[in-house]
Amino acid sequence: MNDFTMPSHRSADFIPAQIDDISVAWLNAVLGAEFGTVVSIDIAHFGEGVGILGELARISLTYTSGESGPTSIVAKCASSSPENQFLSVAMGFYLREVAFYQHMADRVEIRVPHPFHAAASKTGVPFVLLIEDIEEASTPNQLDGISVDEAQRIISSVVPLHTQFWGAAELTSLDWLPPMNNDMYKSAQPMATAAFPSFAEHFSDRIPADMLETIRVACDRYAELLDYTVSVGTPTFTHTDCRAENYLFGGPDGDDATTIIDFQLSTRHVGMWDVTNLLAGSMDPDLRRAHEAELISEYVGQIRAAGIDYTLDQAMKEYRISLLQQTTAQVITSDLQGGNDRGAALLEQLHLRPVLAAMDNNVHTVLSEF
Repeated sequence: MNDFTMPSHRSADFIPAQIDDISVAWLNAVLGAEFGTVVSIDIAHFGEGVGILGELARISLTYTSGESGPTSIVAKCASSSPENQFLSVAMGFYLREVAFYQHMADRVEIRVPHPFHAAASKTGVPFVLLIEDIEEASTPNQLDGISVDEAQRIISSVVPLHTQFWGAAELTSLDWLPPMNNDMYKSAQPMATAAFPSFAEHFSDRIPADMLETIRVACDRYAELLDYTVSVGTPTFTHTDCRAENYLFGGPDGDDATTIIDFQLSTRHVGMWDVTNLLAGSMDPDLRRAHEAELISEYVGQIRAAGIDYTLDQAMKEYRISLLQQTTAQVITSDLQGGNDRGAALLEQLHLRPVLAAMDNNVHTVLSEF
């Protein structure tokens, strides 16, 4: 899959295939003026069982005498899993995140890590990001499920992104930010159909037969479903991977700061997608059932407070449609590898929870709408 010829490790044109390929010489070639001369590094891998599509590490930096800079940075490269790499390259995930940090990170009205270096080959593998280390920040536990307060905090942190680009003409000029119904995603329909039998077998003891039939039909009509989802509301810039562990609480900007990470999946879509993604994938189903209406209503209120005409009825329509799309998307990603036991358990919840939310909201009726 990778036909990229590596330049020398001392060259700024070199792109590490994995974190451990990062060297002192290469860092000195690519880091900017805010960094002194690095003489040694310590690489500490993290995110196993959290970062599914990428490999993450914290790199501690030691500088030559009399020079200084950030004490640490975060590095991100492609996942070592062939299945995860294949999906990410096919869908353009790695190239999209590199483009975000190259062109958009300093313009969005949300807090994101400051980028120090972002580069990728033409295919997206290899790619590398060197970004700000948000020291002393905490991350909600998605496997256990987030609290209502954490859900409110995450929703409030993504609202400024939605309102900044809500219906903006600029969206279509961002050629690296595809609409949700882009050709790459629509081409995944055969993948959905092919993956459905094993998905159904795996979850047959937890998903009723009538819901599995709804998912099967949605898989067979996935391209149509994508076209429908983008037609029902106003497009904006969506994070599109709005799950708990992509949000960092606290850090150098204070306890109230929330930093958003991981922009591999970003698209032009309805903002309710992010809310749906969060509630359906990151909350315990019982807690979600008790609070989803309240949380959606609060999101609508924040969008309206920005002067945007948006109703609760419209939000609920988008919520149900997004649930059906997310449920179908879980089939496509059902062969991803978690990397360890925690990652496998997290993927299990990511695949199952949206289906439960879809069942609770009677999404089978959406099939008759398109």
